[in-house]
Amino acid sequence: MRRLILALAGLTALAAPFTAQAQAPAIDDPEANVVEELVVNAKLPGPAWWKVSDGDTTIYIMGIHGAVPKGMTWDTSVLERRLDGAFVLLTPAIAKAGVTDLPALLSMRGKLKADRPLDEVAPDLAPRMARAWAATGRTDDDWKDWKPLGAGLMLLGASRKTSGLTSSEPDRTIERLARKHKVKARRAAVYKAVPMIKGLVKQHSEAAGLTCLEGAISEVEAGPEPLRRAANAWAQGDVRSAVYAPRESRRCIMALPGMADDFRKMSDAQVDAVADAMKTPGKAVAVFSLRGLVAEDGVLEQLKARGFKVTTPDGVN
Repeated sequence: MRRLILALAGLTALAAPFTAQAQAPAIDDPEANVVEELVVNAKLPGPAWWKVSDGDTTIYIMGIHGAVPKGMTWDTSVLERRLDGAFVLLTPAIAKAGVTDLPALLSMRGKLKADRPLDEVAPDLAPRMARAWAATGRTDDDWKDWKPLGAGLMLLGASRKTSGLTSSEPDRTIERLARKHKVKARRAAVYKAVPMIKGLVKQHSEAAGLTCLEGAISEVEAGPEPLRRAANAWAQGDVRSAVYAPRESRRCIMALPGMADDFRKMSDAQVDAVADAMKTPGKAVAVFSLRGLVAEDGVLEQLKARGFKVTTPDGVN
């Protein structure tokens, strides 16, 4: 039960196309396509940066990766130099669930229980699901008791625990360095997760759940190595290799009702946060999702549309 609650609470944080079943709905994925001219390799050590500027303000934006191998180190020298003297650190918009939301999350759990065994609902996926479930170290067959969406989320939660990847980095390192340089961190926006989760749990179709389940299975079948390679590429500033990481779990989430709109809302909030910071003379730092930065109609394209100059900086200052 705890795994499912954590999966629900962290739903909006999940990050090779796959072939969905015939009845699966079309997926509205705001980050499906990227702007090729923005997909550049870093010229400085560490992850890639972009620079947004007007007459008297410069905001350096670093793309961040969703999960990295535990214990992985990366070159933070450019980040430290840009934090030095910055008036703010902008961090991604998030959907957050607190302790007081636990009863609501528990009440949603029952809505993901299946009326009939999952191997009857999805006989074609059941053998793959059984193998994927076992690959995460689980020896039971509890996956049969859940609707496709619940089983997919449980599988993703179990696989993340055994993958050797952590989603707490690079965020913790960035926050630590901001404190070191006495730069105040500010979220682009914070939304309540429960209404978002409640809507998709109640309204999702079986077809969307099956799409989600197949995406989760495909990610586990591929193993953690593709995600590890993408994280290492991110750390080396290889944007192309990083943004074309497997995205099965993200496609799983985007198949659910309302999620694409919620992600667009978060992206828009990040654009607004940068635009608002541009009103203050000086320099600032922002760290946003790498793919969200370079996606079509993503953060960088929207900032360009608002009249700001967007470039890839060659220097450190």
